[in-house]
Amino acid sequence: MKFGVIIHGGAWDIPDNAVTDHLNGVQKACNIANKLLKNGKSSLDAVEAAISVMENDSTFDAGKGSFVNQIGEVEMDAIIATEGYQFGAVCAVQNISNPIKLARLVMEKTKQHILVGKGANLFAEQMGLPFVAPESLLVGRELDRYYKIKRIPNFSAKNMFRDSRRKINGMGTVGAICLDILGKISIGVSTGGTPHKRSGRVGDTPLWGAGGYVESSVGAAATGYGEDIIKVLLTYKAVEYAKIEPSLNKAATRAITELKRVNGLGGVIMLNQNDVGFDFNTPRMAFAYQIEDTGLIVGIDPGDAKRERKDY
Repeated sequence: MKFGVIIHGGAWDIPDNAVTDHLNGVQKACNIANKLLKNGKSSLDAVEAAISVMENDSTFDAGKGSFVNQIGEVEMDAIIATEGYQFGAVCAVQNISNPIKLARLVMEKTKQHILVGKGANLFAEQMGLPFVAPESLLVGRELDRYYKIKRIPNFSAKNMFRDSRRKINGMGTVGAICLDILGKISIGVSTGGTPHKRSGRVGDTPLWGAGGYVESSVGAAATGYGEDIIKVLLTYKAVEYAKIEPSLNKAATRAITELKRVNGLGGVIMLNQNDVGFDFNTPRMAFAYQIEDTGLIVGIDPGDAKRERKDY
């Protein structure tokens, strides 16, 4: 293939009343990335643009609309990476609209790979990245969720990935993988973490080999319950399986099988120069992908893998 893109908008128990917003959100991100790639832009540019548009969409648990932690604050994580083991990540950052942009600055402007908390925010200030008021990220829905969760005895964030409809609705991490016309693969993932998380908690998203990984011209991006994804290094395993499996779908499925061994819940998307693949073991995962000028595939249920949307 000359160029391609695959997007995820989170793997969890997405309720029926949130399906349309999730489908529209991943479709918009896919369209933007595909247009940039078609016009010769780099895979890094396309990934950053796709993730940014989802960070700005309160449908998702990233940027605007992020979950609130136990003390009522928004702390966000993100990673961006490309071939040659180049990656940048940020953890527990605040007052930034687009953590993916900050992650890219870490990759391109420092000798470090990961910056966290106050240090990451200080770096953002040094780079001239604009700060925003906390309330611009904290949508009213999340305040309502915060107080509702506080009233639930023994609340478990993990339950939202398997059966949120009985308790409380959630949202999903966002991810993107792009292949540009020069044959270069890049990935990006961004999240507000899990609902009611402990202050300072970092999940899989910004961790190399867990939330995202690129090697041997194969990219993988994860979503789901981060503590379990970290245990199995989900995206590293997915890329390793891609070296021996005949398709990326089979590689993704084997990686998800690894996740099941630790009772984990989540999904993974994959892309290389010849193939696209994904799998998930949650009830739903919002996804979209397009290879060159072929039809855009957008779905959310396991049976949606071959459903083409004509309204883009």
